[in-house]
Amino acid sequence: MNIFVTGATGFIGRRLVAELLRRDIGVITMQRHKDPNFSSKVRQVCGDITNPDSFGDAGLGCDRLYHLAAMVTFDPGKKDALFAVNGQGTRNVLDAARRWGVKRSVVVSSACTMGLSNSIERSLAEDSRPDHEHVMASPYLASKLITESEAMAAAEKAETVIVNPTTVYGPGDWSLNSGTLVLKVASSKILPVPPGGSNVVDVDDVVQGIIAAGETGASGRRYILGGENLHFSEIFSIVSDIVGRRPVFVPLPLWLRWPVAMAVRAAGMVTDSRFLTPQLVSDLFSFKNYSSQRAEEELAWRRRYTFRESVARAWEFYSKEGL
Repeated sequence: MNIFVTGATGFIGRRLVAELLRRDIGVITMQRHKDPNFSSKVRQVCGDITNPDSFGDAGLGCDRLYHLAAMVTFDPGKKDALFAVNGQGTRNVLDAARRWGVKRSVVVSSACTMGLSNSIERSLAEDSRPDHEHVMASPYLASKLITESEAMAAAEKAETVIVNPTTVYGPGDWSLNSGTLVLKVASSKILPVPPGGSNVVDVDDVVQGIIAAGETGASGRRYILGGENLHFSEIFSIVSDIVGRRPVFVPLPLWLRWPVAMAVRAAGMVTDSRFLTPQLVSDLFSFKNYSSQRAEEELAWRRRYTFRESVARAWEFYSKEGL
């Protein structure tokens, strides 16, 4: 069996490629530049998902395609680029997969496309949709919804499955996506704690879910890949235990939601951070609680790692790599 992977140099992508190789599966990756850190067993091709002419016949003979390539930024000024990469780029890749005769494609989206839950008691499933106002305020969310609409359209012509990971932790996070929170706890003396919560999952559990979706997922279906639903106070406390440092945690009251968001807007103009946006901070005052029941029932998928174990694995990686 041969599998084609986009986004192989990302956090999840690298772990996916390693697992496929461990299973003795042939892997072809496409990225803009070849990566010298990949195993010699990986066949690397250069291409840009926004330029379908660059694909050539790279995926001919592949049985499956895993599409992970995406742009991740929450900067409202990058809306056009987000739509080009996450929207049109997805269409280009799935069109190529159909042209190459790939039997099944798996598109990796995000659980954020389910929206926000209002309380820790409510967990969202695959039939949930975000509020219109939320979509309008978040170009990243809007772009991932376009990603999924392209995948659903492709599913009418060829087998296409969508998976929706929640917030991913674990080893291999070189770009410090979720790792930013871990290192913030490890380096801060005082740290504000938002009143919301989030679902957290281990990267290698997500990898198993992606592979399971490629094997048994139903075409045109979405599958949430999540772990534990936790308050941010619980997340911060567990991270603190693992890194061996406990800052003074200052709980933020709910009424500070918009003042903090506006302060972040001003700070974002100065720092130009892809993560420091009013909408992203506002979301921390809500809950991103999700249910993975469908994946458990239809993919026979089970998470193996607790959040505590996942953070411990991540912290060991950061320490080893000097991050």
